[in-house]
Amino acid sequence: MAPNRRRNRNCILAMASLLVIVVAAVITAGCTAGTSTPGAVAGPSWTLDSYLAGNGTLVPVLPGTEISARFDDDGKVTGSAGCNGYGGDYNLDGTTLSISSLAQTQKLCTEPEGIMEQEAAFMDLLGSAAECRIEDDRLEIIDAAGTTTLVFVKGHAAAALAAGTSWTLASLAGEDGALIPVLDGTTVTVAFDTDGNVGGSAGCNHYSADYTVDSASLSIGPAVRTEMYCSEPPGIMKQEDRYLALLANVTSYRVEGGERLVLVDREGADLLVFEEVVRTPDLPFVGTDWVLESYSTGGDAVSSPVNGTKITANFDDGNVTGNAGCNHYGGEYSLDGANLSISSLYSTLMYCETPGVMEQEGRFMSHLANVSSYRVESDRLVLTDETGTDLLFFVQAPAVPPAPLAGTEWTLESYSQDGETVSSLIVGTTVTATFSPEGKVTGSAGCNAYGAGYLLDGAKITIEPPISTKMNCNDPEGVMGQENTYLNLLPSVSSYRVEGNHLVLSDATGADLLFFMQAPLDEAR
Repeated sequence: MAPNRRRNRNCILAMASLLVIVVAAVITAGCTAGTSTPGAVAGPSWTLDSYLAGNGTLVPVLPGTEISARFDDDGKVTGSAGCNGYGGDYNLDGTTLSISSLAQTQKLCTEPEGIMEQEAAFMDLLGSAAECRIEDDRLEIIDAAGTTTLVFVKGHAAAALAAGTSWTLASLAGEDGALIPVLDGTTVTVAFDTDGNVGGSAGCNHYSADYTVDSASLSIGPAVRTEMYCSEPPGIMKQEDRYLALLANVTSYRVEGGERLVLVDREGADLLVFEEVVRTPDLPFVGTDWVLESYSTGGDAVSSPVNGTKITANFDDGNVTGNAGCNHYGGEYSLDGANLSISSLYSTLMYCETPGVMEQEGRFMSHLANVSSYRVESDRLVLTDETGTDLLFFVQAPAVPPAPLAGTEWTLESYSQDGETVSSLIVGTTVTATFSPEGKVTGSAGCNAYGAGYLLDGAKITIEPPISTKMNCNDPEGVMGQENTYLNLLPSVSSYRVEGNHLVLSDATGADLLFFMQAPLDEAR
């Protein structure tokens, strides 16, 4: 029987049609071939796995180096060549790829050996691209002769922006684009958390912003910062402004050797170079002396404390105590995991005339009452309300060596007759105490001078009934009643403690009666 030529012809036509469809599908996908899952070169970050060496074989990149490429939708390719950042234009038509206008920064790296030779080879091979192919998570760049010259893998080899890692700025781009080191005596930091927040110290002020990251793409929103002004070292505020402006221009990042974080703009230029800071363990919430760094003034706005004021907090044994900027305060707190509630707040009743201090104190106390949770980040404490808004930002207070009990002049700040209700001194009065090494305590009770003997036994102290002069003061009103209360409280004291530059005298039940502060040096003289 003669062969069915019509049937064979139909079969050939069908196969040809199928071949056309397959080829069209490959061209439409772009950089895809074989049995791979269709994918596009644009979007993900690619890390170089191997490249064509002079002997005609593919060799792996040098250990400790990272070469990357990112193809954006707008026809730009950027990345790290191992030492320098680079950028250029690319055009993709099906599997045909051309890369042009390549430019790179001009740093010289000496480690590891051969890094600059590898970089030069990479840039030459990238510029000779004629075709590309994607197979699974592997991108191959092919030259005009059909030779595979560069092999990339998807993703960032360093597994980069590790949340919780702190980075310290080493250099930043100047107005001419050249990288310059940070000013001596300044520390600029950045840390990215898992909730899309980035923050740190800009050198003088604390700052925070939102960020989004997708592979090696990084976008940082406008930063909010506190409102302090620093004059030392010269140029610190100009550096801070420059740093925050550069942050807003970041479009991508890379991590070099796991120890350097480089933030890059859309042209591939390095803007900010950080070095990893070894994270220190979080300080304990309880028992740490905290000093307020900034506080919320509504929305995303934060403010630094008024110059010359110091707001503190110490949480211990269910009680929170500190200075609100003018008055001492206290209260109770309870913990349930990271949940925190503060109640029964009270404060002394002094009035401070420095503009803004009393308004600041009122806001601080109101924030304390609204706290519902906390978090400790290394040496920082953040108190947050039930909506998740950060209200109060503390840092660990600098260590202050305790002033010696004997030989220090102490000025009374407040007192309590029952161990619960605390009263401030009458405005215009000064009560002092100086404990001599010879066992005598002397000072001013507000109107009259007084003196008494005292005896120490460890933290226990016994004060004899004081003897005073016999003047009568009519001004300010109430001064004599306050003086009598003070002199009557002294013999009730049975223990003392010195906390930095504060002295607290307590009775036999442990109730705090008298609260002193070390007198300023000029006042003590």
